[in-house]
Amino acid sequence: MEKLVSIIAVNYNGKDYIEDFCNSILNTNIDDFTCEIIIVDNLSKDDSVNFLEANYPKIKVIKNNIKNYAKAINLGIKNAKGQYIAILNSDIVVENNWLKGLVDIIDQDEKIGVVQSKMLFSDEEMIESAGVEDAEDFYFSDIGFGDRNFAKYNEIRELDYFAGASFLLKRKCADEVGRFDEDFLMYMENVDYSIRCKDLGWKIIYSPNSVVYSKCHSIASSTMGNYLRSRNRLLLMGKHFPQKLAESIETSHFYIKREHESLYHSLIQAVKKVAENNDTKTVNRTLKELADVIPEIFGARKAINFFSQLEVALDLRKIRVGIYDHAFHFAGGGQRYVAELAQILQDRYDITYIVNKDISLENYREWFDIDLSKCKLKIIKIPFFEERGIYIIDECMIVHQNENPFDVIKNESINYDIFINANMLTKVRPLSSLSAFICHFPDKDMGRFFNVDRYDYVITNSNYTTHWLKQKWGLDCTLRLYPPVNMFNDTSDLGEKDKMILSVARFETGGSKKQLEMIETFVDLCKKDKRIKKEWKLILAGGTPKINPYYDKVRKKAKRISNIEIATNLNNYEIKQLYSNASIFWHACGLDEIDPRLIEHFGMTTVEAMQNYCVPVVIDGGGQREIVEHGISGFRFTSKEELKSYTLKLINDDYLREKMAKNAYNRSKKFTKEEFEKKALEFFSDIENRLRGGEPMEVNR
Repeated sequence: MEKLVSIIAVNYNGKDYIEDFCNSILNTNIDDFTCEIIIVDNLSKDDSVNFLEANYPKIKVIKNNIKNYAKAINLGIKNAKGQYIAILNSDIVVENNWLKGLVDIIDQDEKIGVVQSKMLFSDEEMIESAGVEDAEDFYFSDIGFGDRNFAKYNEIRELDYFAGASFLLKRKCADEVGRFDEDFLMYMENVDYSIRCKDLGWKIIYSPNSVVYSKCHSIASSTMGNYLRSRNRLLLMGKHFPQKLAESIETSHFYIKREHESLYHSLIQAVKKVAENNDTKTVNRTLKELADVIPEIFGARKAINFFSQLEVALDLRKIRVGIYDHAFHFAGGGQRYVAELAQILQDRYDITYIVNKDISLENYREWFDIDLSKCKLKIIKIPFFEERGIYIIDECMIVHQNENPFDVIKNESINYDIFINANMLTKVRPLSSLSAFICHFPDKDMGRFFNVDRYDYVITNSNYTTHWLKQKWGLDCTLRLYPPVNMFNDTSDLGEKDKMILSVARFETGGSKKQLEMIETFVDLCKKDKRIKKEWKLILAGGTPKINPYYDKVRKKAKRISNIEIATNLNNYEIKQLYSNASIFWHACGLDEIDPRLIEHFGMTTVEAMQNYCVPVVIDGGGQREIVEHGISGFRFTSKEELKSYTLKLINDDYLREKMAKNAYNRSKKFTKEEFEKKALEFFSDIENRLRGGEPMEVNR
């Protein structure tokens, strides 16, 4: 029966090397067997896949969905049909008889499971690898690396470990030993596989009769390569030599170079390996040994994080999330934004809302129609504000205090795996394993007790906020997550619109939403066109506290005009009805303002209006530029004169108004709850992966 050899290579951005590789493989002497060639692509970005498919139709190309070398090898083996499996790097060039030099030896003994080639550098004089050895304390190196091709490298011999760039694997061995361990990603996955082969009685042989040449094209940067080698050493020890794990920490390159974050994260993964591959007695002994050294290395607080995070990594409990909102007792856009996030995550995680004033989670059902029934509520009152009888938690009051009043929240944060600062309070330092700061706008200065730079992730609500985050605080955004807007109304229809201009915005005490200016503009329109005064009306809707001098001014001014109405503190249903009936939507926050804090940072109500076929005429600034496409899905103005001009265009042209209403509706789908949920879940999946000991992975989503 003719022998079938499956030749597998993993490619990543190897276009400069892949042609030489393929040509040398296709010129292999295969008189004694037949071959199939499989190339697994590891998310290349250099057009090498198109090159392969266009020029080498006989080669089977498989696309990996994640950048993971070990997984790519497994994918190749899964699709291979041969009794023998040859695995090579894609920067290799082979001699004609390289494969014969492997097959001849692997057939000599049924217990030979792996045979490695002699690997030379492309200069054909220097050895790259004649096997792998433990150089010192579980740091591994290639045998003969950098040596000349002396006679001693021409002897067949048994190895402890094989190099992964060119070797032949017997199918029976592969089936018995199993998959390459994908947790290693790349580097030392070959050492792990060698140990598993040896444990099952398989032999590993070096064959000098199989010669290949390497161009040393690395699929990882030197920084990533060094990280993975040090990390994978700890994983290897956790998996196979747990009794040495604790004592090996001080010889880790992470420890020597004081790269404590990398050491911390790698040890989480190493302990997972201990638990997955050893008995309970060994696991308990290893944990006890680590408990003696971890506090000395990382300090008491990080030691608490470490062993708490291990509970998550080992699936002993759900992830605990603490969400702190110092303004939870107010019904604002920021509160709604985070509550939507909490509602999405509450089935997945154990969520606790941390607040400073007496309130019920049921309030959010009434205010926003958001169900937080699976969340817990913890009220922690801050003495500084309680002693002074202050209802609004304002961090700007903390100026000359020696101690940070918000340390009570800092101390609470250590009880959670993920701590989320929901409403931009800059003076809270997170002590959780991972932390996220949600920034609606960086409106505070970097004053005393500033701690935002201590958070692992910063989430913004718009590109506008992202820009000012960098400008004001020098911080980069981790995720731009547009607010979820879900105000689609089944009863809203283009044919049933009233001649109504609507504005929905809080009546801010400082007047930043510009309701007075909108009244003045509407009065001017009515003076200019009596038909508008007769047929159209302006409705200003929004929330207001009981005592609000600015609202009093607005109400007084509106009372004088018969076709202006004021609607305050409406419920969700009432707001929907207004959107459903309105034809034009105004939003003027930022008019005549220079201070970026006073320009609309996003503008959820604009999207809500658009979801109801209401044409937006909004300020040309801030986050509104990201929502409204000028002249397509609405208009953006820079002055009251432009506001009047664009509004008149819409009033006088029914066709234009209808066309823009449809465009606005379609544009609004970019900011839906579904889009918010999709991005939020992807983001928190990455955080969860990190908590559970995984590495950030490049994935083809």
